[in-house]
Amino acid sequence: MDLMYPKLMTPIRVGKHIVKNRIIAAPCTLHSASNGEPYPSEASINFFVQRAKAGAGIVVCAGVKLLPVTDDGEHASWDLYKHNSKHRIAELAEQIHFYGAKASMELIGIFEEGYVASEGGLLMDGRTPGREIPISEMMRYKEGYIHCAEELMNLGFDGILLHFGHSIPIAQFLSPLTNKRTDQYGGTFENRMRYIVEILEGIREKVGDKLFIEIRMSANEFKEGGIDTEEGIRIAEVLQRYADIVQASCGMITPENMCRTHPCDFLPPMPNVHLAEDFKKSGRINSFVTAIGGIGSLGDAEEIIASGKADFVAISRAFIADPELIPKAMEDNEEDIVPCIKCMRCHDSTVYGHLFQCSVNPTIGIAHKLDSMIPSVKKVKKVAIIGGGPAGMKAALVAASRGHLVTLYEKSSTLGGTLRFSSRVSFKYSLANYKDYLIKQIEKSNVNVLLNTKAVPEEMERENYDVIIAAIGAEPFIPPIEGIEYGYLATDIYGEEFKLGKNVIIVGGGQVGCETGLHLSRNGIQVTVLEMRDSLAPDASATHRGDLMAQLSSEKNLSTITEAKCKSIHPNGVTYEKNGKVHCIEADSIVIAAGMVPRSKEADNFIGIAPVYIPIGDCVKARTVEMATREGYFSAINL
Repeated sequence: MDLMYPKLMTPIRVGKHIVKNRIIAAPCTLHSASNGEPYPSEASINFFVQRAKAGAGIVVCAGVKLLPVTDDGEHASWDLYKHNSKHRIAELAEQIHFYGAKASMELIGIFEEGYVASEGGLLMDGRTPGREIPISEMMRYKEGYIHCAEELMNLGFDGILLHFGHSIPIAQFLSPLTNKRTDQYGGTFENRMRYIVEILEGIREKVGDKLFIEIRMSANEFKEGGIDTEEGIRIAEVLQRYADIVQASCGMITPENMCRTHPCDFLPPMPNVHLAEDFKKSGRINSFVTAIGGIGSLGDAEEIIASGKADFVAISRAFIADPELIPKAMEDNEEDIVPCIKCMRCHDSTVYGHLFQCSVNPTIGIAHKLDSMIPSVKKVKKVAIIGGGPAGMKAALVAASRGHLVTLYEKSSTLGGTLRFSSRVSFKYSLANYKDYLIKQIEKSNVNVLLNTKAVPEEMERENYDVIIAAIGAEPFIPPIEGIEYGYLATDIYGEEFKLGKNVIIVGGGQVGCETGLHLSRNGIQVTVLEMRDSLAPDASATHRGDLMAQLSSEKNLSTITEAKCKSIHPNGVTYEKNGKVHCIEADSIVIAAGMVPRSKEADNFIGIAPVYIPIGDCVKARTVEMATREGYFSAINL
């Protein structure tokens, strides 16, 4: 029998360990899954163990603190200094081993007290300057690394991942851009390497070859004066003396570089794999090399390994989007894998929020409780779902998978709803993939789809449905501005860009307005975005907003004006007020992006038509694909 993905699934020896395949489940620190416990919570254990169960060769966990833990009330901090805190950490390793995977733990170099490598370096928020860490504190953290590595080895872990990349505070020692120290730990290349080498020497002296060591580094910081690829290879040449695996990551944690560090759709697919390939092609790196950054399919991973671009692939967000990625692919069902849309909602929800969330996986934050929550189906129900957007399609798929008889009404000629625009936007290709995935799943299912069919309450009442789920979405808000009739709605211009002139004003600088402006400017149109608030896209999630602002600032065909209230619209321009003064701008076309309002009243017409009525998605409140997916799932799983 031929093996699926033969190169990717071939075992490999790393030091004293045989790793069953070349797939590394990259770390994700689940701060929102911590309730102040100095050990992994049930949710955290479930998250990492699931990756082992799904088939990853190495599972890298995250949450350990380098120094004795003090609960800051915010972050996950697992304590390797307290005896009874270690029990659950040992259990985590053992559960991973149960499924034949190797257990690794990330040790991340974040200093306390606002310390960074040298004065003015940035803290983890990528904005706030820190203060130079004194040598006495450096030695304390070095001993922390050594202690943690030894404890993890004694607790049954097979390896560690040392995070020395992305210009986090400890990684700043390596870069000529961020290391401005004047002592023995700064200046020359050898001095910049010194502290990291001392840590590695201390760890190897304690653990020998019992633990494999993987090092994450920025192979290129993509910042003038920082680490370039040649410097990255030079750094890796030193690190490989102590490391079994070198991970060729890149970028910095600054907002303008996050899209490079955690690739988003403003970049092409898998934009960082070439860095691992550069390491391999140099002939100077003898350690194993890991490729990372937006790798979302085993097909792509197989090509990376088979072509010699890397020895391992590290995957994180794709496992969040679909924890069953590996089993589905191994069963030749890649089209059933839920695609990651690279929105970074997972990152933002667990770092800044209170519940781990994913735009396309509605259960990721409650997965550890899910089996006990899902009710059994007591009766097959006749279900009508009105609206073929993401919420309606998700509800239809889940209801059909539970054995219910489902009819999906869509008044237009195609499914997709508000996601239809994504196929026409260069930087929304992952969202388009998700739309196409949902449509393909509907086509494969038993859902009865009625296109070009508007649901009418009186007609549906005669069908005797048990359940009606309304997912009819939202419609553009039309602001009461004089001359509004001269404007085009942002939702209507995709595919109709030819109707616009060469100079366009967009009224509304939320996420939709900014992204519409970016799309038009990249189609050769000169764009001005007017926003009445003092900042652009405040409705965007934190990381995506940083990525979006970086793109807007570098776009030559686009300008923005904030704190500008549009007073009137004319056939050839707009009048706006800013700081008490009235201004006029000329334009060929005006586009309105003033937000969306739910079609609640229309949806409410279906109340009483069936014994059960459930409104979901944007007809409840205009929001995101995340909420559409979640409410679609929740509504149907409980039928």
